[in-house]
Amino acid sequence: MSLTVNIAKDDFLEGLAQVQNVTGKKGTMAILSNVLLQTADNELVMTATDLEVGIRYKIQAEILSPGTITLPARKIFELVRVADADFIKLEEKENNWVGFKASKTNCNLAGMEADEFPAFPEYNQENMFDINSEVMKDLIEKTIFSVAHEGDSQFNLTGVLIEKEVREERSYLRMISSDGHRLTVMEREIGSESNAITIDKNTIIPKKGLQEIKKFCDLNDKFSIGFEKNQTVIKTDKSLLIIRLMNKDFPDYRNILTVINKEQFFLIDKNNFLNAMKIMNIFSENQVNAVKFEIFDNVITVTSENSDIGSAKEEIEIKYEGESLSLGFNCNFFIETLQVMNGDLIKVYISTEDNPCLIESTEDDGFVSIIMPMKL
Repeated sequence: MSLTVNIAKDDFLEGLAQVQNVTGKKGTMAILSNVLLQTADNELVMTATDLEVGIRYKIQAEILSPGTITLPARKIFELVRVADADFIKLEEKENNWVGFKASKTNCNLAGMEADEFPAFPEYNQENMFDINSEVMKDLIEKTIFSVAHEGDSQFNLTGVLIEKEVREERSYLRMISSDGHRLTVMEREIGSESNAITIDKNTIIPKKGLQEIKKFCDLNDKFSIGFEKNQTVIKTDKSLLIIRLMNKDFPDYRNILTVINKEQFFLIDKNNFLNAMKIMNIFSENQVNAVKFEIFDNVITVTSENSDIGSAKEEIEIKYEGESLSLGFNCNFFIETLQVMNGDLIKVYISTEDNPCLIESTEDDGFVSIIMPMKL
């Protein structure tokens, strides 16, 4: 039969906004630029995918005639967005054409056969557990910034490693990211109902998948999540997100945690440190963002110099009891780390100009950032 439905504009627009950003870009299969529309009982089900991320969203609809069709996602989204009507009618015609009626507006859109659309992955509901969006969003925001860019790394660092650990009958979800020059680890406690759920070794979510999960968090207070062998599944009553996992090994990050010297550190006000780094970044070289740390008594002097722009220098009070040190770092790495951290006081573990530093805060339990030094 041919699809014919009446839909509330606001519901339709909300659903299309969810799915249209996942559609494939130019150069991929043409059908991936479309959204699949399917009728089911009193609902219209919208599905989009780029073969790495797939999303399905359900809205209430008046089903005049059941059916399935695919339409260009961006075009139908724009049409619905500007339509001056409370309700929209879609009516499938011959040769995959679809009539679009909104009040006095009548349009025709060229669709494609639904049979050409990729099958949506199956998943196991039993492997899922509930999680608060605030927890998942915090994990993502505190790790995604140090994910390697595509083509920048020989390792499988263009995604975030996911781990789950049970300690004293409490479950913790951990995310780890690295670009080869820095490492970020963040963990949060999750509900005890997940204690029996296991996550395979080298479960790595690609960066785009993390971005879609973050959008999911912004729209939902709570959802179910599951980690299967090849995919991550996220589900609410109205929506379903499935992300294909990366199929490679993540480097063993635990080794570097064991070599950090935790006997020598300084305490510093986070906002003062962050503001100083932002100033240094203006004067640092574009490619390496170099900043020099000189630590003596209870003062750290940070300097940055660019032959074409000028130089900057700032002194910040710290609490420090070790020997004098002179170190070089990428100041942008510090900026991105400090911007996501909680707490007013930051602890920075340092030792020599050749060893990495470790940053943490007593008010940001579970967060650790490691930054490699650089030669100046």
